[in-house]
Amino acid sequence: MKISEKEIEKLHKIAFDYAFYKTGNIEASQDISSQAVSLFLLYDVQQSDYKRWIINTTKNYCLKYFDEVKKENKKTQKYGYTLLNDTSNNIEVEHDEDLSKAFKESFDALSDEELQTILYYFKCNKNIKEMHENLDISYVALRKRISRIKNKLKAETYKRLGFFGSSKIVTPQLNNLIVKFLQRLKKNIENNTVNRMYYYFSKIDITNYRHDIQIKKIIGYDIELKNGVYKAWIFYSDLNNIPEHFYIKFFIEQNHLKILTPPTKKNKMIVLDSHSEEGQHLLELMNKYPSDKTGRPQIPKEEMEKILSQHETNQNKTHSED
Repeated sequence: MKISEKEIEKLHKIAFDYAFYKTGNIEASQDISSQAVSLFLLYDVQQSDYKRWIINTTKNYCLKYFDEVKKENKKTQKYGYTLLNDTSNNIEVEHDEDLSKAFKESFDALSDEELQTILYYFKCNKNIKEMHENLDISYVALRKRISRIKNKLKAETYKRLGFFGSSKIVTPQLNNLIVKFLQRLKKNIENNTVNRMYYYFSKIDITNYRHDIQIKKIIGYDIELKNGVYKAWIFYSDLNNIPEHFYIKFFIEQNHLKILTPPTKKNKMIVLDSHSEEGQHLLELMNKYPSDKTGRPQIPKEEMEKILSQHETNQNKTHSED
């Protein structure tokens, strides 16, 4: 069967990209792709689906590669960063020098497997369907994996840009740790067994902790990071459906939260209806004074005091009418 030089080059690229995804090694990928294409030409494959044949053959050569070297996949930084430069136009960060630098540095936070997956995603022109066709992974699982890696890169990028007070710095992994902690905290508060959460509270004495927190539903959280220590404000509704909040401080140790302060309630939380006069005023100020590079809003203190005063006045007026 006659096949053009252009088609052979295309098959070689498909084989190389897949091999690099599996091995993370440029030289091995070049050898494997050459062997796969050579075998294709040697056997004069008589089928229309060349792509599927070359992928399966490359997969077999990758298995042989792992049998021979008997070591884990390793990323190739030089090739990875070259690829990032080549794809900078697609990820639309090249026009902002600080953003571009922070984005590329954020790849250092990825594991070998995450790096290889996202690089193969770029090599497939960010087409998850094409990746799915080439890999032994379900489309849904692959889409979730890509989404988690993207969110991790986004969070790591914001941290490198200097954000310290924003949920934008929360990676999917960190969010999962926080959510699990809050679920367990809620359950232990209900059972009056908070002191049994020793692993979380091993850095502090929780023996005599007397909480005044009753959680009906977790609403969400906000967070800041300073010198490796996180401070998270947890927003929840109590048993009477009244919005409340508490804060905790923690750091990450071996992929676990280590709490530095017990859940602590502060000032009473004020909730503004977005449709109210003061709520609309706050939205206008948020648009007028966007967050700076630390992630914190820049609304002047006096403007916030006006809104709080207006809210208090309206609340008193409502109560007097009742």
